[in-house]
Amino acid sequence: MTFNFNIASSIAATLLLGLSAVANADSVVIEDSYYGGDDHGYGDVIGSAAKFDIFRAELSQAGNILTVNIYTNFAGRADDGLFAGYTGNGLGIGYGDLFLASAWNPHGDAPYLDDNHATGTVWEYGFSLDDRWSATGGDGALYALTGSNDESALLSQDFMSGATYRNGQEVAVDLSDAAANFRNQLADGSWSVEDDHLSFMIDLSGSDLSLASGIALHWDMTCGNDVIEGYAEVPEPGSLALLTLGLIGAGVARRRR
Repeated sequence: MTFNFNIASSIAATLLLGLSAVANADSVVIEDSYYGGDDHGYGDVIGSAAKFDIFRAELSQAGNILTVNIYTNFAGRADDGLFAGYTGNGLGIGYGDLFLASAWNPHGDAPYLDDNHATGTVWEYGFSLDDRWSATGGDGALYALTGSNDESALLSQDFMSGATYRNGQEVAVDLSDAAANFRNQLADGSWSVEDDHLSFMIDLSGSDLSLASGIALHWDMTCGNDVIEGYAEVPEPGSLALLTLGLIGAGVARRRR
């Protein structure tokens, strides 16, 4: 059997086409149908919807890299010093960390008015931001969380006081020495602030999420005035590989004919 350069070229071209299709797969969407507990009668958004409303999350995955885009009116506002007098450090309301899990177990029924850190999903992972008051974004780190939400996370009341806000919501990975036993750093990532959304790019290698059939998420700003939670199925890496191999096989068959 002799080597056919044209067939090899066809295989290479088909492989690149398959990998490109995988890398550019359509994102999956989680709409904001979650209110969460302690809404204090406000419903979905406490305070100004023009400042705090979250619309949806879009998730896509290429290899082990997960991209999560959170579309919200709060994008671009964390460096404004909003309600600084009600925050412990005087910097105002900042961006929350992103919490992830392989399953979503909210308490009750939509819009989950009794769901909070104590009653709802126990988050398995947290993507911690390096500077939650940044105007542009920065770096982040993915942690495996082993304790309860109260043990491994900071809550909205850890950031806010003396105002009406959605308390009882997990908003940040607890990086204090007291919580050291409940977290394990896995990988690095990055995040950015865009015109109408925040974008998180997270390396899932070393986590069980890299092979999960779906991903649950939780995100809010540090006051919890709006929260998005939900679950979305993501393409299985094995299925993507089979798709690419199928495309290669089709290319070889065409060349032989």
